[in-house]
Amino acid sequence: MSKSAIRLLAVVVAGLAGLYAGAAGAAELKVMSTEAMRPILQELAPAFEAASKNKLVIAYASDADVAKKVAEDESIDIAIMTKAPMDKLVKSARLLTATQVLATGASPDQVYVAGSSFFTEQPLAATALIKFLGGPEAKKVYAAKGLKIS
Repeated sequence: MSKSAIRLLAVVVAGLAGLYAGAAGAAELKVMSTEAMRPILQELAPAFEAASKNKLVIAYASDADVAKKVAEDESIDIAIMTKAPMDKLVKSARLLTATQVLATGASPDQVYVAGSSFFTEQPLAATALIKFLGGPEAKKVYAAKGLKIS
């Protein structure tokens, strides 16, 4: 094989590897959230997906059911709920200690937080989502929906 053919083959292989790496970089995150955050996440999810190229699969339930599901299911990447059940999940080593306080609801015990699972297979994407949910774009949505920004 000539040198130019080898170079062309190397360029093609490198290009294909770059395309594969780009596709492999996108993640599908399984999010379990308290029902109270549904309108906020419905507004924020498309913006996060567009910016990150990651896909969110969000399920909603009561605070207690979110905590129960996270405690039982290792496939959940991110949990969003009030602080008290989140703290219990952190103590039981189901969620990482680095949680993000998002906003406060109508009462002081309604502090909504997001946490990443110890079992997530997508730690970088999970961290990006948590940072996004604590960022300036999200804070505007919290305020518009009547939540206090933490």
